[in-house]
Amino acid sequence: MRYMGSRPALTVAVLAVTAVLSLMTGACGADVEQQEADMADSSEASQFQQTGVWGEDPEGVQFAWPNGLTLDNDDNVYSTEFQGGHLRKFTPDGELLWETGGDGSESGQMSNPIGAAVGDDGVVYVSESGNSRVSVFDSDGTFRSTWGQAGSEPGQFQSAMGIDVSSAGEVYVADFGNNRVQVFDSDGNYLRHWGQAGASPGDFNNPIGVRIGPDDNVWVVDSKNARIQIFSPGGEVVRVFDEVGGGPEIISVTDSGQFFVSSPWVDGEVKHFGTDGEFLGTLVSGLEGLHGTATGKNGIVYVAQTSDNVIRLFTSIDNS
Repeated sequence: MRYMGSRPALTVAVLAVTAVLSLMTGACGADVEQQEADMADSSEASQFQQTGVWGEDPEGVQFAWPNGLTLDNDDNVYSTEFQGGHLRKFTPDGELLWETGGDGSESGQMSNPIGAAVGDDGVVYVSESGNSRVSVFDSDGTFRSTWGQAGSEPGQFQSAMGIDVSSAGEVYVADFGNNRVQVFDSDGNYLRHWGQAGASPGDFNNPIGVRIGPDDNVWVVDSKNARIQIFSPGGEVVRVFDEVGGGPEIISVTDSGQFFVSSPWVDGEVKHFGTDGEFLGTLVSGLEGLHGTATGKNGIVYVAQTSDNVIRLFTSIDNS
């Protein structure tokens, strides 16, 4: 873990973004409490068990607040770490293939990276909340480019949060403070955006997680509105799931359309939902800081736990 004591300006930025991470899950009113009660009373249960933990071996990789997770077409795992500024690539079994980055704002460095996404060509995109930009790396971890800066104009961000890449190669980024989703081509050229502050369908109150579904629709975690919104690639509202519990942040979507939602601070849970938004059960609960989630073709669900500096692996009992 790298400490910021000799860099006061960045310390302030880190503290500010850390405060955002701890406060951005504040939607926890009576409706959400009722949802939680209904979920607790559900007789359904996700049949998953923990089958591995990465980061506990003192001789292995040590994480500094692991956060974002994503997979490529071969189920290799990519992780970002919020404090250390690293991007790492692992095999599905946890063998480290490469790591790159480091905390900072120079080319190839990252400040408070949140999300990661991999295109079909193996290019990796990382959203940086601290630098309000996207950093791009080749498939071997070599730095390629960045785009974006702090601001509210098209192509600018107020904390770049979740990120994903569609089959068409378009890059979608959750613009947390500007309450919108922005879309870019693979070279970082701005294409379009949608969203504004509010609670109506299509509006956002601090969007965080973004995932492209199996049909190329765009799933967005609308954190303080405590809901999941699904959009067409052009930004038209397709569906809204508004019973996902309190403090949702990150989502992963399976090929079948089931999905997992993490609530790191309000619930300390990762919840499992069916294709129609029905609650199927809780993957894991009682652990603070459960952030990034990713689901593999191998049936494994990967969960980054920031507070314990580990990545946890869960497997369906049917597949174990």
